[in-house]
Amino acid sequence: MSKLWVVTIVSLALLSNVGFATAQRIAGDAENLRTCLSGRYPSLCRRELLTPEQLAEVEEAERRENLKTCLTGRYPSLCDRSKLTASELKEVVAAEKRENLKTCLTGRYKSLCDKALLSEDERRKTLEAERAENLKVCLTGRYLSLCDRSLLSAEQDSQVSAAEQRAKESVPQKQRTAESSTRARRYGTSSCETGHWIESVLDDGQMIKLEDGSIWQVDPVDAIDSALWLPVTDVIVCTDKIINVDDNESVSAMRIR
Repeated sequence: MSKLWVVTIVSLALLSNVGFATAQRIAGDAENLRTCLSGRYPSLCRRELLTPEQLAEVEEAERRENLKTCLTGRYPSLCDRSKLTASELKEVVAAEKRENLKTCLTGRYKSLCDKALLSEDERRKTLEAERAENLKVCLTGRYLSLCDRSLLSAEQDSQVSAAEQRAKESVPQKQRTAESSTRARRYGTSSCETGHWIESVLDDGQMIKLEDGSIWQVDPVDAIDSALWLPVTDVIVCTDKIINVDDNESVSAMRIR
């Protein structure tokens, strides 16, 4: 139900001399029905204002929306399995396994990888990916606390030590590069800047701190993605969004400092 339709209801109510207060109530009921029928906001739906027929439509809409969320496999905590049929549940379990495997094989999110859902071959590939990702982090030389040296060979450990020394010596140069990127590396009409990387991700992805000290507030809708970003990630910063170069993802964000 569109906002235009709500306005039309109010207009018709006024023309019928039902009074402005009644017209407001009618419009409120119509807006509530529109919200309920989206199926996306059960907590915002005032069921006491619905007729039995409307309530049945709303419950079906919520069931469809829940199934859509469940079938992504990405949000098990948001999936209400009690609303699924047996066949739907089977599809959802398969989707969650696929999504879990995808997460595991990046090697980047150990805490989010449920290895209990992996086969022996998948577990082996995951461990290889985690070693490769750990080596990548270590070789930046910038994040000692994130580098698990127990996973490195003797040769790799030597390379990491050299990388850490180079990173330590290049800090002043990196600071100058970050400062100059604001002036010299803009492109496009959206004023985007390259040459940035994430220093830390805060508040479950709602805040991102970059290497230049700037703080960005992420749109709550996108925080579920940014919460998974790692400090070593290179990003492109635009006026209203941050683009993760490694993952090819973007989140809406606003600089607050």
